[in-house]
This record gives sequence, C-alpha cells and structure tokens, in this order.
Amino acid sequence: MKKAILAVLLVLLWTASAAMAAELKVGDKAADFSLKDSEGKTFSLQSPEFKGKVISVFYAGVSEGDDNNAAQDALHNDKGLDRKTGYAGFGIANLKSSIVPNFVIKSAIKKKKDKTGAVILLDPDYTMINLWGLKNKASNVVILDKNRICRYIYKGKMPQAEVAKMLSVIKEYQVK
Repeated sequence: MKKAILAVLLVLLWTASAAMAAELKVGDKAADFSLKDSEGKTFSLQSPEFKGKVISVFYAGVSEGDDNNAAQDALHNDKGLDRKTGYAGFGIANLKSSIVPNFVIKSAIKKKKDKTGAVILLDPDYTMINLWGLKNKASNVVILDKNRICRYIYKGKMPQAEVAKMLSVIKEYQVK
C-alpha cells in the first residue's frame, strides 16, 4: 500500500513539475501545436497563413471568449498592421473548460468565422494549457515574433494600457 501511495505521489510531482516547466514566458520559443478549426482544417504555427509573420494568439474558454473584445477590435481597426506580409492573428477556444456541448460551441465559432473571416481553432483537451502554461478559465493573449519567440503575454482581461502595449509590440516586431 505504501508503495502504491509513493508511486502516485511521484507521478503527481512529475506531472506538476512538467506543467510548470512548460509555462511560456517572454523570450521563450513557443512550442508548436496542431489544432483544428470548426471545419476540421489543421493549423500549426508553421501553417502558410502564419509563416513568417508576427502572430497574436487569443486563447480563452468559451465563457471568457469576449473578455478581450476591445483588444481584438483594436487589432482589427489598426491601419498600421501589415496583414499581407507582417502580421496575422487567430483565436483558440478552450473547449474542455466549458459545460456547453462542443457541437454548440463549434456552431457558434463557425458563424463567427463566416461573419468575420477569423481563424478560430479548437482546443478540446488543454493542449495549449499544457504546451504554453496558459491560464485555464481566463482569456490569454500571446504575441510571437516571426521566429516564434514570445514577445508579449497577458493572462486575463486587458486594460486599455495593455491593449496599447500589445499593439506596440506587434508593430515593433512586424518590421524586424
């Protein structure tokens, strides 16, 4: 019995230390991923839509998905972003944190994609929380440069000063 308890404790300790080691910080190279959108198309950091561009990643649970609408609007309205060759953005919906059935979430995401043209990926199993140490049940914003080095990260609802800082970081790195 003692050996079983010790084994469980060691597994828990190993899992916790692995999760802590995975937390993405400014200056770290972001681990790549493979996630699908609501139509089943697979995307990664190396997808043609993102390759060679600074990217903004908005990651949130379904109930927190609107927390950073002001930041998304600022990105959409900013004329200083080079969307052809320098900048791209996408969202990732944390499906596992919601009690809403996935088919309902996928339907809503598809409607948003059809309306806005946004790329919204689905994370059904905490892939991004495990890879990048993003905060569960919160809105997360990550800016990666063209080499996939993290240049900005914010966890939670961004105040207006942070929105301005995020835009500044994107503009700085889209020309580097």
